[in-house]
Amino acid sequence: MSKVHSIRNAIFIVLLVVFAPILNAQSILKNDYPNEYIVKKGDTLWDISAVFLKSPWLWPQIWEHNSQISNPHLIYPNDVIYLRYRNGKPYLTTDKFSESKMSPRIREAGRFAAVSAIPKIALQSFVAGHRIVGAQAASKMPYILAGAGLRNLIASGDEVFIRGTLDPDYNTYHIYRLGKTYGAEHGLSTENTEIIKVGSLDVISKQGDISRALVTKSKGLIYKGDIIVRSNELALKPLYRLAAAPKELEGKVIGAVNDAYQIAKYDGVVINLGANSSIYPGHVFNVVKAPIQVEDPRTKQLVTIVNKANAVLMVVNVFENLSYGIVLSASDAVSPGDSLTSIE
Repeated sequence: MSKVHSIRNAIFIVLLVVFAPILNAQSILKNDYPNEYIVKKGDTLWDISAVFLKSPWLWPQIWEHNSQISNPHLIYPNDVIYLRYRNGKPYLTTDKFSESKMSPRIREAGRFAAVSAIPKIALQSFVAGHRIVGAQAASKMPYILAGAGLRNLIASGDEVFIRGTLDPDYNTYHIYRLGKTYGAEHGLSTENTEIIKVGSLDVISKQGDISRALVTKSKGLIYKGDIIVRSNELALKPLYRLAAAPKELEGKVIGAVNDAYQIAKYDGVVINLGANSSIYPGHVFNVVKAPIQVEDPRTKQLVTIVNKANAVLMVVNVFENLSYGIVLSASDAVSPGDSLTSIE
């Protein structure tokens, strides 16, 4: 190899080392990204990241470089977010002048709620109150037998009779109502039932498989047949670590939470992937509309139209065979039957 070629190769390597991080940074930033952004009331980390990034789900890559705002509870409306570079890599900061030092700030307590990754109100509508269990297991759970005095209308403050085996050392339970069942028609080998929290109760006395209890909370009326589950709440995470789902993994949206007529941004869905598919909360998928067939007006033949990705979905709660997800963004309504594909 000639001396000239060696020098050229050396220069190329130096340029690659120096500019590769910058080129990589530019590949994730939007073409029209701003240098700063004022946080508005109602913003989420997803919304703010969408201002700077081509793919908002990549926000941990630019937020984690700065410990000052790696915790969403440190960001409030009216804060200014600045885009800065460190060693060629972009990061976001609330400090206008310093790249590494954090400045103490005094806040007016209670003026605004802190910014979170996803609106809590969107998650609260189904995260803590919805579960998915095996249909066979659900059929064996203790249940409301009747209201005391054989009442048919049961509400908070009423006493009830429960039938089934309860933990002798445990007296506080949640009341759940059986919801939809997902099975073979959804590509599953076993039947799984959605159960929805409708109230809570405290057990007063137990005798054999019949127990007496007091309904302490209820969302509307409690019905005979509603099932009883020990009162361990599902966690509502303040911050999800987003990551692309495994590339080879594909699934489908098989249901809407709360029977939403049109599934849009921040609505909940049921997907036919669970812990047995090695997914976890924070995994992100593209949602692709199911193919549709239309009749060609000239040839009268059926033509299949394949759609591109029209939404992004994040996994929220994972159960054995199924999971709940939340739609983070959508350019069109999401529907049961839409496919889940890997996100680039």
